[in-house]
Amino acid sequence: MKAVYYRTIILASLICLACTTRVSEWVLLNALPDQYTLIYFHKNPVTETVKKQNKEVVDGMKTANIHFKTVARNDVSESWYGLYYEERLFIRFKTLPETKNIISSPLREKISSELMSGKLCVMVYLLTDNREKDDTGRKTLQKALGASPFGSIISVVELSRNSKEESIFASLLLNVEDDLKDIREPMLFGVFGRFKALEPLLGKGITEENINLMIDYLTSECSCLIKDDLPGTDILFNGNWDNPAPALLNTIIDSNPALGL
Repeated sequence: MKAVYYRTIILASLICLACTTRVSEWVLLNALPDQYTLIYFHKNPVTETVKKQNKEVVDGMKTANIHFKTVARNDVSESWYGLYYEERLFIRFKTLPETKNIISSPLREKISSELMSGKLCVMVYLLTDNREKDDTGRKTLQKALGASPFGSIISVVELSRNSKEESIFASLLLNVEDDLKDIREPMLFGVFGRFKALEPLLGKGITEENINLMIDYLTSECSCLIKDDLPGTDILFNGNWDNPAPALLNTIIDSNPALGL
């Protein structure tokens, strides 16, 4: 994400009437995640077997930010499943078993747990599996968090885009913007709230300055503009966001009020 974007958001929050609740906490407590849609496309009448299989999928997704529907189309030669977000196709599945980990995965569970424990955010570092490129971004991230007064309340997880277990999660991140999938650079996603992912920092854009601007946004006071037009893409997840732990950010700011200015 370009540095100017974060500067604009932070400036807007200062101009607008702000509340004392910080962005990261307000989003976790109040912002419901946007919905995905899983569509079963077919041409011929749906068999009872397929209806039963689809119902089992629907029953298992009731607490996730997703809904299911079937669509009959004459141009469909073979039935398939499409995962959509805001009318944009994210992932295409040939068969139902391919959607097995669509709403959850071990890494998504870990990230959710960190957010619910009061952490400011989770930095998800999407690897290229090119050691030199990945090490450069990793060192920059470690240095930035080590120097930040909020570094202790920011978790970092790494994800290989070639991971079989987390392939759907990686695909979801690579669809946060529609031109990411073909970019072979490490990417740093700030994940906060109820699994909202900001547009990533890419390759040489993973700098201490840009990481600090991301942190500044998440620690800034919430505003009417931010509430009405939250940046980021909600990641599909089957989680319970009720009763999170108190935000650890508040303890840091209370002990050093200058950080909240």
